[in-house]
Amino acid sequence: MNREITRREAARRVVHGGCALAWPFLGRRLAFASGQPQSRGAELEDILERARRRHDLPGLAAGVVRGTRDILSGVAGVRAWGAESRIRRDDRFHIASCTKSWTAMLAAILVEKQQLRWTTTLAEGLPSLAGRMRKEYAAATLEQLLAHEARLPAYTQPSPRRVAELHVLAGTGPEQRLAFLAQVLREKPNDAAGDGAYSNAGYAAAAALIERAAGVSWEELIRRELARPLGLGTVGYGYPASSDRSDQPRGHARSGGEVRQLPLDGTHQLPVCLWPAGAVHCSIGDLARYAADHLNGLRGRPALMPAPSYRHLHRRRGDSVFTLGWGIRQDERWGMTHFGAGSGGWFFARIVVLPERDVAVVVASNSGDAGPATRELWPVLIERFATD
Repeated sequence: MNREITRREAARRVVHGGCALAWPFLGRRLAFASGQPQSRGAELEDILERARRRHDLPGLAAGVVRGTRDILSGVAGVRAWGAESRIRRDDRFHIASCTKSWTAMLAAILVEKQQLRWTTTLAEGLPSLAGRMRKEYAAATLEQLLAHEARLPAYTQPSPRRVAELHVLAGTGPEQRLAFLAQVLREKPNDAAGDGAYSNAGYAAAAALIERAAGVSWEELIRRELARPLGLGTVGYGYPASSDRSDQPRGHARSGGEVRQLPLDGTHQLPVCLWPAGAVHCSIGDLARYAADHLNGLRGRPALMPAPSYRHLHRRRGDSVFTLGWGIRQDERWGMTHFGAGSGGWFFARIVVLPERDVAVVVASNSGDAGPATRELWPVLIERFATD
Protein backbone atom coordinates (compact mmCIF):
# COMPACT_ATOMS: atom_id res chain seq x y z
CA MET A 1 0.00 0.00 0.00
CA ASN A 2 1.27 3.45 -0.86
CA ARG A 3 1.83 5.36 2.35
CA GLU A 4 2.56 8.64 0.62
CA ILE A 5 -0.77 8.60 -1.17
CA THR A 6 -2.98 6.84 1.31
CA ARG A 7 -2.03 8.00 4.75
CA ARG A 8 -0.89 11.52 4.10
CA GLU A 9 -3.87 12.12 1.83
CA ALA A 10 -6.17 10.90 4.54
CA ALA A 11 -4.47 12.57 7.47
CA ARG A 12 -3.45 15.92 6.06
CA ARG A 13 -5.37 16.79 2.93
CA VAL A 14 -8.27 14.42 2.39
CA VAL A 15 -10.73 16.36 4.39
CA HIS A 16 -12.38 17.32 1.18
CA GLY A 17 -14.55 14.39 0.11
CA GLY A 18 -17.53 12.38 1.26
CA CYS A 19 -20.46 10.16 0.58
CA ALA A 20 -23.80 9.26 2.00
CA LEU A 21 -27.17 7.77 1.42
CA ALA A 22 -30.17 6.98 3.58
CA TRP A 23 -32.98 4.48 3.35
CA PRO A 24 -35.73 3.32 5.69
CA PHE A 25 -34.98 -0.40 5.42
CA LEU A 26 -31.38 -1.59 5.46
CA GLY A 27 -32.00 -4.72 3.42
CA ARG A 28 -33.37 -2.81 0.44
CA ARG A 29 -31.04 -2.40 -2.50
CA LEU A 30 -31.09 1.18 -3.73
CA ALA A 31 -30.42 1.70 -7.42
CA PHE A 32 -28.22 4.66 -8.16
CA ALA A 33 -28.36 4.01 -11.89
CA SER A 34 -32.13 4.28 -12.16
CA GLY A 35 -34.59 6.88 -11.08
CA GLN A 36 -32.18 9.81 -11.02
CA PRO A 37 -33.20 12.85 -13.08
CA GLN A 38 -31.60 12.49 -16.48
CA SER A 39 -30.46 16.10 -16.66
CA ARG A 40 -28.78 15.95 -13.25
CA GLY A 41 -27.19 12.59 -13.96
CA ALA A 42 -25.90 13.86 -17.28
CA GLU A 43 -24.57 17.00 -15.62
CA LEU A 44 -22.73 14.95 -13.01
CA GLU A 45 -21.09 12.83 -15.68
CA ASP A 46 -20.15 15.95 -17.62
CA ILE A 47 -18.41 17.33 -14.51
CA LEU A 48 -16.58 14.04 -14.05
CA GLU A 49 -15.52 13.94 -17.70
CA ARG A 50 -14.11 17.47 -17.57
CA ALA A 51 -12.20 16.65 -14.37
CA ARG A 52 -10.93 13.41 -15.88
CA ARG A 53 -9.56 15.23 -18.93
CA ARG A 54 -8.08 18.05 -16.87
CA HIS A 55 -6.18 15.61 -14.66
CA ASP A 56 -5.34 13.17 -17.46
CA LEU A 57 -6.99 10.16 -15.82
CA PRO A 58 -8.41 7.04 -17.46
CA GLY A 59 -11.62 7.08 -15.42
CA LEU A 60 -13.58 8.70 -12.59
CA ALA A 61 -16.73 7.78 -10.68
CA ALA A 62 -18.73 9.58 -8.00
CA GLY A 63 -21.84 9.23 -5.89
CA VAL A 64 -23.62 12.17 -4.24
CA VAL A 65 -26.34 11.93 -1.60
CA ARG A 66 -28.38 14.58 0.13
CA GLY A 67 -29.99 13.24 3.25
CA THR A 68 -32.71 10.76 2.33
CA ARG A 69 -33.47 12.49 -0.94
CA ASP A 70 -31.58 13.14 -4.17
CA ILE A 71 -29.27 10.27 -5.00
CA LEU A 72 -26.95 10.66 -7.96
CA SER A 73 -24.11 8.61 -9.34
CA GLY A 74 -22.03 8.88 -12.46
CA VAL A 75 -18.97 7.55 -14.22
CA ALA A 76 -16.67 8.83 -16.94
CA GLY A 77 -13.80 7.47 -18.96
CA VAL A 78 -12.49 4.05 -19.87
CA ARG A 79 -11.55 0.89 -18.00
CA ALA A 80 -8.01 1.05 -19.37
CA TRP A 81 -5.98 3.57 -21.36
CA GLY A 82 -6.03 2.65 -25.02
CA ALA A 83 -9.19 0.54 -24.68
CA GLU A 84 -12.65 1.34 -25.98
CA SER A 85 -14.49 -0.26 -23.07
CA ARG A 86 -16.24 2.50 -21.11
CA ILE A 87 -16.58 2.40 -17.33
CA ARG A 88 -20.04 1.30 -16.20
CA ARG A 89 -21.83 2.30 -12.99
CA ASP A 90 -21.60 -1.24 -11.63
CA ASP A 91 -17.85 -1.53 -12.27
CA ARG A 92 -15.63 -2.14 -9.26
CA PHE A 93 -12.99 0.18 -7.83
CA HIS A 94 -10.30 -0.84 -5.36
CA ILE A 95 -10.74 1.24 -2.17
CA ALA A 96 -7.43 0.33 -0.45
CA SER A 97 -7.17 1.87 3.04
CA CYS A 98 -10.85 2.80 3.09
CA THR A 99 -11.15 -0.92 3.91
CA LYS A 100 -9.96 -0.10 7.44
CA SER A 101 -13.30 1.44 8.35
CA TRP A 102 -15.02 -1.79 7.24
CA THR A 103 -12.77 -3.79 9.57
CA ALA A 104 -13.46 -1.38 12.42
CA MET A 105 -17.18 -1.74 11.77
CA LEU A 106 -16.89 -5.53 12.05
CA ALA A 107 -15.25 -5.01 15.43
CA ALA A 108 -18.12 -2.78 16.55
CA ILE A 109 -20.66 -5.39 15.45
CA LEU A 110 -18.91 -8.11 17.48
CA VAL A 111 -18.67 -5.80 20.48
CA GLU A 112 -22.41 -5.13 20.18
CA LYS A 113 -22.97 -8.92 20.09
CA GLN A 114 -20.75 -9.26 23.19
CA GLN A 115 -18.35 -11.55 21.34
CA LEU A 116 -15.51 -9.07 21.88
CA ARG A 117 -14.70 -6.09 24.07
CA TRP A 118 -12.98 -2.90 23.00
CA THR A 119 -10.55 -3.71 25.82
CA THR A 120 -9.77 -7.27 24.63
CA THR A 121 -5.98 -7.52 24.48
CA LEU A 122 -3.78 -9.36 22.02
CA ALA A 123 -2.65 -11.75 24.76
CA GLU A 124 -6.25 -12.52 25.73
CA GLY A 125 -7.63 -12.75 22.24
CA LEU A 126 -4.76 -14.68 20.64
CA PRO A 127 -3.62 -17.13 23.33
CA SER A 128 -1.65 -19.23 20.81
CA LEU A 129 0.67 -16.25 20.30
CA ALA A 130 0.66 -14.88 23.85
CA GLY A 131 3.88 -16.59 24.88
CA ARG A 132 5.71 -15.52 21.74
CA MET A 133 4.83 -11.83 21.47
CA ARG A 134 6.91 -9.00 22.90
CA LYS A 135 5.64 -7.68 26.20
CA GLU A 136 5.00 -4.26 24.60
CA TYR A 137 2.22 -5.82 22.52
CA ALA A 138 0.61 -8.18 25.01
CA ALA A 139 -1.61 -5.51 26.57
CA ALA A 140 -2.51 -3.78 23.28
CA THR A 141 -6.31 -3.63 23.01
CA LEU A 142 -8.64 -4.03 20.06
CA GLU A 143 -9.47 -0.33 20.24
CA GLN A 144 -5.81 0.68 20.29
CA LEU A 145 -5.10 -1.48 17.24
CA LEU A 146 -7.89 0.20 15.29
CA ALA A 147 -6.81 3.69 16.40
CA HIS A 148 -3.13 3.18 15.45
CA GLU A 149 -2.17 3.41 19.12
CA ALA A 150 -0.74 -0.09 19.66
CA ARG A 151 2.79 0.66 18.36
CA LEU A 152 2.77 -2.18 15.82
CA PRO A 153 5.16 -1.87 12.84
CA ALA A 154 3.73 0.16 9.97
CA TYR A 155 3.90 -2.25 7.03
CA THR A 156 2.80 0.61 4.79
CA GLN A 157 5.81 0.28 2.49
CA PRO A 158 7.36 -3.15 3.07
CA SER A 159 10.29 -4.02 0.85
CA PRO A 160 9.70 -6.13 -2.30
CA ARG A 161 11.51 -8.98 -0.56
CA ARG A 162 9.23 -8.77 2.47
CA VAL A 163 6.13 -8.61 0.26
CA ALA A 164 7.30 -11.74 -1.55
CA GLU A 165 7.69 -13.49 1.81
CA LEU A 166 4.15 -12.54 2.80
CA HIS A 167 2.73 -13.77 -0.49
CA VAL A 168 4.00 -17.30 0.17
CA LEU A 169 2.42 -17.64 3.60
CA ALA A 170 0.31 -20.79 3.48
CA GLY A 171 -3.22 -21.60 4.51
CA THR A 172 -6.53 -19.79 4.81
CA GLY A 173 -6.81 -16.06 5.39
CA PRO A 174 -7.01 -16.47 9.19
CA GLU A 175 -4.07 -18.89 9.14
CA GLN A 176 -1.96 -16.50 7.09
CA ARG A 177 -2.76 -13.64 9.43
CA LEU A 178 -1.73 -15.67 12.47
CA ALA A 179 1.50 -16.71 10.73
CA PHE A 180 2.18 -13.07 9.88
CA LEU A 181 1.50 -11.96 13.46
CA ALA A 182 3.75 -14.67 14.86
CA GLN A 183 6.54 -12.80 13.07
CA VAL A 184 5.38 -9.20 13.51
CA LEU A 185 4.71 -9.43 17.22
CA ARG A 186 8.39 -10.23 17.75
CA GLU A 187 9.51 -7.14 15.82
CA LYS A 188 10.57 -3.90 17.47
CA PRO A 189 7.66 -1.58 18.37
CA ASN A 190 7.00 1.54 16.35
CA ASP A 191 7.67 4.51 18.61
CA ALA A 192 6.59 7.16 16.08
CA ALA A 193 3.71 9.50 16.89
CA GLY A 194 1.02 11.10 14.75
CA ASP A 195 1.09 10.02 11.11
CA GLY A 196 4.08 7.81 11.85
CA ALA A 197 1.99 5.62 14.17
CA TYR A 198 -0.21 4.46 11.27
CA SER A 199 -0.09 0.67 11.03
CA ASN A 200 -1.44 -1.79 8.50
CA ALA A 201 -0.14 -4.60 10.71
CA GLY A 202 -2.41 -3.32 13.47
CA TYR A 203 -5.43 -4.02 11.29
CA ALA A 204 -4.22 -7.54 10.54
CA ALA A 205 -4.00 -8.04 14.32
CA ALA A 206 -7.47 -6.57 14.89
CA ALA A 207 -8.85 -8.88 12.21
CA ALA A 208 -7.23 -11.87 13.91
CA LEU A 209 -8.99 -10.96 17.17
CA ILE A 210 -12.27 -10.62 15.25
CA GLU A 211 -11.80 -13.95 13.47
CA ARG A 212 -11.03 -15.89 16.63
CA ALA A 213 -14.00 -14.37 18.47
CA ALA A 214 -16.43 -15.06 15.62
CA GLY A 215 -14.97 -18.34 14.41
CA VAL A 216 -15.29 -17.06 10.85
CA SER A 217 -12.80 -15.49 8.44
CA TRP A 218 -12.63 -11.74 7.98
CA GLU A 219 -13.53 -12.22 4.31
CA GLU A 220 -16.73 -14.08 5.13
CA LEU A 221 -17.62 -11.67 7.94
CA ILE A 222 -17.41 -8.71 5.54
CA ARG A 223 -19.94 -10.43 3.29
CA ARG A 224 -22.18 -11.75 6.07
CA GLU A 225 -22.23 -8.78 8.45
CA LEU A 226 -21.84 -5.82 6.08
CA ALA A 227 -22.31 -6.56 2.39
CA ARG A 228 -25.46 -8.65 2.58
CA PRO A 229 -27.38 -6.58 5.17
CA LEU A 230 -26.52 -3.34 3.35
CA GLY A 231 -27.29 -4.73 -0.11
CA LEU A 232 -23.74 -4.37 -1.41
CA GLY A 233 -23.68 -6.82 -4.30
CA THR A 234 -20.32 -5.94 -5.86
CA VAL A 235 -18.00 -6.41 -2.87
CA GLY A 236 -14.84 -8.44 -3.45
CA TYR A 237 -11.14 -8.45 -2.56
CA GLY A 238 -8.03 -7.37 -4.38
CA TYR A 239 -7.78 -5.47 -7.65
CA PRO A 240 -11.00 -5.97 -9.64
CA ALA A 241 -9.45 -6.84 -13.03
CA SER A 242 -7.55 -10.10 -13.39
CA SER A 243 -6.53 -12.62 -16.03
CA ASP A 244 -9.80 -14.42 -15.27
CA ARG A 245 -11.91 -11.26 -15.30
CA SER A 246 -10.72 -8.50 -17.59
CA ASP A 247 -14.10 -6.75 -17.91
CA GLN A 248 -13.39 -4.42 -14.98
CA PRO A 249 -11.39 -1.21 -14.51
CA ARG A 250 -7.66 -1.75 -14.59
CA GLY A 251 -5.36 0.23 -12.31
CA HIS A 252 -2.88 2.80 -13.60
CA ALA A 253 0.23 4.40 -12.13
CA ARG A 254 2.49 7.14 -13.44
CA SER A 255 6.24 6.59 -13.24
CA GLY A 256 8.99 8.60 -14.91
CA GLY A 257 6.44 10.48 -16.97
CA GLU A 258 4.93 7.27 -18.32
CA VAL A 259 1.62 5.64 -17.36
CA ARG A 260 1.77 1.95 -16.52
CA GLN A 261 -1.21 -0.37 -16.45
CA LEU A 262 -1.66 -2.78 -13.57
CA PRO A 263 -0.57 -6.28 -14.68
CA LEU A 264 -3.36 -8.86 -14.59
CA ASP A 265 -1.18 -11.67 -13.19
CA GLY A 266 -1.81 -10.83 -9.53
CA THR A 267 1.82 -9.95 -8.75
CA HIS A 268 0.84 -6.53 -7.35
CA GLN A 269 -1.98 -7.74 -5.13
CA LEU A 270 -1.80 -6.99 -1.42
CA PRO A 271 -0.75 -10.09 0.58
CA VAL A 272 -3.77 -11.85 2.04
CA CYS A 273 -2.50 -11.37 5.60
CA LEU A 274 -2.94 -7.60 5.13
CA TRP A 275 -6.32 -7.66 3.41
CA PRO A 276 -8.18 -6.21 6.45
CA ALA A 277 -6.04 -3.07 6.02
CA GLY A 278 -6.78 -2.46 2.37
CA ALA A 279 -8.22 -5.08 -0.01
CA VAL A 280 -11.93 -4.36 -0.59
CA HIS A 281 -13.25 -3.46 -4.02
CA CYS A 282 -16.81 -2.47 -4.92
CA SER A 283 -18.86 -0.27 -7.23
CA ILE A 284 -19.22 3.46 -6.64
CA GLY A 285 -22.88 2.89 -5.72
CA ASP A 286 -22.03 0.26 -3.13
CA LEU A 287 -19.33 2.48 -1.66
CA ALA A 288 -21.96 5.21 -1.31
CA ARG A 289 -24.40 2.80 0.31
CA TYR A 290 -21.74 1.84 2.83
CA ALA A 291 -20.93 5.45 3.66
CA ALA A 292 -24.63 6.22 3.79
CA ASP A 293 -25.06 3.77 6.62
CA HIS A 294 -22.48 5.73 8.61
CA LEU A 295 -24.26 8.99 7.83
CA ASN A 296 -27.53 7.48 9.01
CA GLY A 297 -25.94 6.16 12.18
CA LEU A 298 -24.27 9.48 12.98
CA ARG A 299 -27.57 11.30 12.34
CA GLY A 300 -29.48 8.91 14.62
CA ARG A 301 -31.52 7.39 11.80
CA PRO A 302 -32.10 3.63 11.37
CA ALA A 303 -28.82 1.98 10.45
CA LEU A 304 -27.06 -1.37 10.65
CA MET A 305 -25.83 -0.78 14.21
CA PRO A 306 -27.18 1.20 17.18
CA ALA A 307 -26.27 4.89 17.11
CA PRO A 308 -23.78 4.61 20.05
CA SER A 309 -21.67 2.20 18.00
CA TYR A 310 -21.26 4.77 15.23
CA ARG A 311 -20.44 7.46 17.75
CA HIS A 312 -17.79 5.20 19.26
CA LEU A 313 -16.18 4.51 15.90
CA HIS A 314 -16.16 8.17 14.91
CA ARG A 315 -15.43 9.93 18.20
CA ARG A 316 -12.46 12.21 18.38
CA ARG A 317 -9.45 10.88 20.27
CA GLY A 318 -7.66 13.89 21.71
CA ASP A 319 -5.66 15.72 19.08
CA SER A 320 -5.33 12.69 16.81
CA VAL A 321 -6.78 12.80 13.30
CA PHE A 322 -7.47 9.06 13.56
CA THR A 323 -10.65 7.55 14.94
CA LEU A 324 -11.43 3.83 14.56
CA GLY A 325 -10.98 3.26 10.83
CA TRP A 326 -11.73 6.86 9.89
CA GLY A 327 -10.16 10.29 10.04
CA ILE A 328 -11.87 13.31 11.58
CA ARG A 329 -11.38 17.04 11.76
CA GLN A 330 -13.38 20.18 12.37
CA ASP A 331 -13.65 22.21 9.19
CA GLU A 332 -14.67 25.86 9.25
CA ARG A 333 -16.86 25.48 6.19
CA TRP A 334 -18.21 21.94 6.44
CA GLY A 335 -18.30 21.29 10.17
CA MET A 336 -17.18 17.98 11.64
CA THR A 337 -15.82 16.03 8.71
CA HIS A 338 -15.42 12.25 8.75
CA PHE A 339 -13.17 11.00 5.98
CA GLY A 340 -11.14 8.23 4.44
CA ALA A 341 -8.82 7.93 1.47
CA GLY A 342 -7.09 4.93 0.01
CA SER A 343 -4.64 3.99 -2.71
CA GLY A 344 -2.34 1.07 -3.35
CA GLY A 345 -0.75 3.16 -6.09
CA TRP A 346 -3.05 1.94 -8.91
CA PHE A 347 -6.53 3.12 -7.87
CA PHE A 348 -7.73 5.94 -5.62
CA ALA A 349 -10.86 6.20 -3.47
CA ARG A 350 -12.10 9.03 -1.26
CA ILE A 351 -14.98 9.10 1.22
CA VAL A 352 -16.17 12.00 3.34
CA VAL A 353 -19.28 12.09 5.51
CA LEU A 354 -20.64 15.45 6.69
CA PRO A 355 -23.27 14.74 9.37
CA GLU A 356 -23.98 18.39 10.11
CA ARG A 357 -24.83 18.97 6.44
CA ASP A 358 -26.59 15.59 6.11
CA VAL A 359 -24.65 14.98 2.94
CA ALA A 360 -21.79 12.93 1.61
CA VAL A 361 -19.82 12.13 -1.54
CA VAL A 362 -17.67 9.25 -2.71
CA VAL A 363 -15.19 9.62 -5.56
CA ALA A 364 -13.00 6.91 -7.09
CA SER A 365 -10.64 6.42 -10.01
CA ASN A 366 -8.73 3.63 -11.71
CA SER A 367 -5.57 5.71 -11.34
CA GLY A 368 -3.34 6.04 -8.31
CA ASP A 369 -2.68 9.64 -9.34
CA ALA A 370 -6.28 10.75 -8.77
CA GLY A 371 -5.77 12.23 -5.30
CA PRO A 372 -5.82 15.86 -6.49
CA ALA A 373 -8.82 15.25 -8.76
CA THR A 374 -10.91 13.59 -6.04
CA ARG A 375 -9.95 16.29 -3.55
CA GLU A 376 -11.00 18.95 -6.03
CA LEU A 377 -14.24 17.26 -6.98
CA TRP A 378 -16.05 16.55 -3.75
CA PRO A 379 -16.83 20.14 -2.68
CA VAL A 380 -17.81 20.97 -6.25
CA LEU A 381 -20.27 18.08 -6.29
CA ILE A 382 -21.74 19.04 -2.92
CA GLU A 383 -22.19 22.66 -3.97
CA ARG A 384 -23.86 21.68 -7.23
CA PHE A 385 -26.03 18.75 -6.18
CA ALA A 386 -26.44 18.78 -2.40
CA THR A 387 -27.07 22.35 -1.27
CA ASP A 388 -30.20 24.47 -1.34
